[in-house]
Amino acid sequence: MQVIERLKHPVTGLAVVVSAIGQLGFGAFEPAWALVSSTATYWFPALATSGATILPELGFPNLGTQVLLGAALVYVGVQLDRLVDKIQDWQEDR
Repeated sequence: MQVIERLKHPVTGLAVVVSAIGQLGFGAFEPAWALVSSTATYWFPALATSGATILPELGFPNLGTQVLLGAALVYVGVQLDRLVDKIQDWQEDR
């Protein structure tokens, strides 16, 4: 994979966005993450449907793939965060 391809990869873009938000401070990131996490059951199906079905039909298959991948990565992050919270709660209650 060439350097230009790596810079244009969606995961690189996601890492840059997360790093930029992280630079603002944890206090600014936590409310945003709480909003994303609490509304994941609403935005993920909408973005997944748009990326997998609607955008390719409108002639934007590459954009649809990137939207789908980005939404899936954030959704997996939300689910992993919830799993970590549940494990921590379980350990505290033991």
